[in-house]
Amino acid sequence: MLKLFFFILLVMVPTHTLANEEGLDYTLVKEPFTDLNLRLSNRPLTPPDNIIVQTILLPGLSVARPVVAPSPQAVIFEDNQRQRVAILSMNDTGQLTLYLLERLPLDPKLPSLVQCANNRGCQTDRTPLTGGLGCLALCLKNLLEAASISPLQKTP
Repeated sequence: MLKLFFFILLVMVPTHTLANEEGLDYTLVKEPFTDLNLRLSNRPLTPPDNIIVQTILLPGLSVARPVVAPSPQAVIFEDNQRQRVAILSMNDTGQLTLYLLERLPLDPKLPSLVQCANNRGCQTDRTPLTGGLGCLALCLKNLLEAASISPLQKTP
């Protein structure tokens, strides 16, 4: 008799749980980009105009090019679901452009990015992956992650 009781209890608990789950409303909540992945490209990238939220030219910044490896020309910033947040691209003349694909409260002058690049020595660091454009990408990754956590600022 005791075995029958445990058997019925074992069957009823999952059934009861499944019945209650049908009434729950599941909504996807967009999480902030707290851990972005970087993908390097050996060619400059320009996303389609219809997905660009903001274009920021970075004329005050320059990065060193590696001597022993191919020089990356662009960095794609994406979350773990492969949702692209931004693209940092360098053209043939060395002009850097940041394409934001999500609304993030970034100052177009990006003073903290310039400060980080100067502190890390991105203009002279020729290490293949973490120097040059990779160096600047690491600074920008930290800035994008911090900006995604802060609330969006309303524009007048």
